[in-house]
Amino acid sequence: MNIINLIKQNIYKNKVKTLFLIDILYMKDINSVYGFENGDYIIQQLKKLLKKDIKRELIVYFGKKTYMEFERLYVDVFSVEIYNDIDETAMMKVKNIIFNSIITHTFYLLNRNSIDIDITIGCSKSQSKDLRVYAEKALHNAKLNFSNFMFLDAKLFENEVKNINFISVINHNIDERLVEPFLQPIVDSNTHEIHKYEALMRIYDDEGNVISPAVFLDKSRKYRLYTKLMSILIEKVIHYIIKYKISISINLDFNDILNPHIKQEIIGHLISNDIGEYLTIEILESQKISNYDVVNEFIAELKNYNVKIAIDDFGSGYSNFSHILELDVDYLKIDASLIKNITINNSSKVIVQGIVDFSKRLGIKTIAEYVETKEGVDLLTKLGIDYVQGYYIGKPEKDII
Repeated sequence: MNIINLIKQNIYKNKVKTLFLIDILYMKDINSVYGFENGDYIIQQLKKLLKKDIKRELIVYFGKKTYMEFERLYVDVFSVEIYNDIDETAMMKVKNIIFNSIITHTFYLLNRNSIDIDITIGCSKSQSKDLRVYAEKALHNAKLNFSNFMFLDAKLFENEVKNINFISVINHNIDERLVEPFLQPIVDSNTHEIHKYEALMRIYDDEGNVISPAVFLDKSRKYRLYTKLMSILIEKVIHYIIKYKISISINLDFNDILNPHIKQEIIGHLISNDIGEYLTIEILESQKISNYDVVNEFIAELKNYNVKIAIDDFGSGYSNFSHILELDVDYLKIDASLIKNITINNSSKVIVQGIVDFSKRLGIKTIAEYVETKEGVDLLTKLGIDYVQGYYIGKPEKDII
């Protein structure tokens, strides 16, 4: 390492840095099928792509004043470390630059035949010396969930390492009614007008920082506090609907539908307030529904109050098409795995077109989530998608109205 880089590292020693880890998937298979020499050749090409083309794009985006380091950490894992506390928008931009550059790049074997590679990216940010540990945990979680990207909230991880009682954090949010619906807009793909909002649950730590749902949702279920969080969220969503006359959707999974307290909470508000036409219930994890009679009974009861129903993650399971015929739904939200790479993956494009055609014949509207670029919006509109949602359209925010 040269003297300039040592000086820069010393300057940024105690400041927040953002680390991206890039893992080549199935590298062992590549080595097994094509041999280690070809595997090494592919890794050298990726190293050059990162340190040349991708670095150039990131410098254009951040400017030359932002210090960045590119390293090969392990055999098939590379790192991009940005010496800056970047926000969510910049984080997604970096992820897209890295991911799209690699996925669309043509890699070659030694015999000059081309080959495609796939990657997963883990990301975290912190001023801690354990930043790489957090990023590796994010990468591990991304691979377990078959996702191409995952961010780990290092602050909460650090707090847990320090044995801060997370139960007290959740209880504090319940007692002080701090649970907030952050609203993300869902936009008509043709008129570009906001059609409705999706309410995404957020809570706060002791310092007032927003806690990621990936950190607290599973824990709240484990501690048997999830129903109390949902009760406050539902109440605040209903309040927003009454006050602003806007349409909002709430996410429920199959366990929520089976939970009598959550069902009574929703039905009680529908009886007390004539707002059913403004409310949409998104049923999550449709591939995990084990009893469609129970779900249809739940849907039928809500539809008595003019509530709309959406199925989330549609397209993630092979049996979705047959199962959807059993449910009386108004919207299909297409699975993120099909939307994220639709501009560069022809298979995703074909599947999405099939879902759109299928939905139109049934009179069901379609929503594309995780839309992150104008190119994605344009293509989805061309395919006939009714509504789009994602960071390109708008982030989930507390004071969006």
